[in-house]
Amino acid sequence: MDWTRLGLNVVFGSVCGGVTNWIAVWLIFRPYERTYGLHGAIPKNKARLAKTIGRTVGERLLTPEDLMAELQRSGLREAIEVKLAEVAMAALDRERGPLRELLPPAIVAELERALAGAGPSASDAYGRYVATEDFQAKVKAFIARSADDLGSASVSSELAEPERKGGMAAKAAGLASGLINDVVAKWIVRAARSDRARALAAEAVTGGGSALLDRPLGRLSRWLPDDMPRRLVAAAAPAIWDQVVERLPAILETVDIQSMVERKVLGFSTQRVEEIVRGVTERELNLIVQLGYLIGALIGAAQFGLETVLR
Repeated sequence: MDWTRLGLNVVFGSVCGGVTNWIAVWLIFRPYERTYGLHGAIPKNKARLAKTIGRTVGERLLTPEDLMAELQRSGLREAIEVKLAEVAMAALDRERGPLRELLPPAIVAELERALAGAGPSASDAYGRYVATEDFQAKVKAFIARSADDLGSASVSSELAEPERKGGMAAKAAGLASGLINDVVAKWIVRAARSDRARALAAEAVTGGGSALLDRPLGRLSRWLPDDMPRRLVAAAAPAIWDQVVERLPAILETVDIQSMVERKVLGFSTQRVEEIVRGVTERELNLIVQLGYLIGALIGAAQFGLETVLR
């Protein structure tokens, strides 16, 4: 038997089979751009590949029903509720600075602009109110109640002559008290309707708003009873979960998962697509090349055997 010829047939057959399969695998990805009439299968069909992947993911792998089922699976709801409770408690117990530091500068500027504009508006509203008869009547009623509380009637009665009759003293005291009340009421109304009072009203609104922006908020939980934050969070977490589950299907219906995946794949470079495909199929692609060497060697040996038999 011609062992040298057999060896050559096996070697050449193995090399031809392995190299042929290696070239076939290489042509799946290369060349990235058309070169001398050659264009890799994946780069050439990248758009179709992206569309196929997007359709597969959107219709079979990541449907709204799948997402809802995953959310409803055992243990997930409890874990989310615990996390919501932790986040809420941390938010309530965290020390917070003034709004001026917490809010973005653009929003702070808008709030300051709004407060500056609110001053004149508040001044106009204040001026309209103090000019009404209702305001004047309320001032008079307030003065009368205050006089009664201070016992002005008893003080005025002491000024009357002891020998006069009680009726005359009471009338005089009432008349004096009424005159005093009217004078005081007119003075308060006049002061309230002055330009200075209107300016003070505007300054109070603007200054009060600025003070609120500069005042530290501190811990929000300090405004609640000791056990209230924890009980509030415990009651709110299931309600929040129910709202999420109720609204999620409608939200998912508006999300086009297929188009999102398709755009994502199209955004990948051809080299990145090759890395993804090779990362999943590298073992199988190497096996194809190895099988090419093996099958080529077997074909070389079979060819030698056939030639030997035909001689």
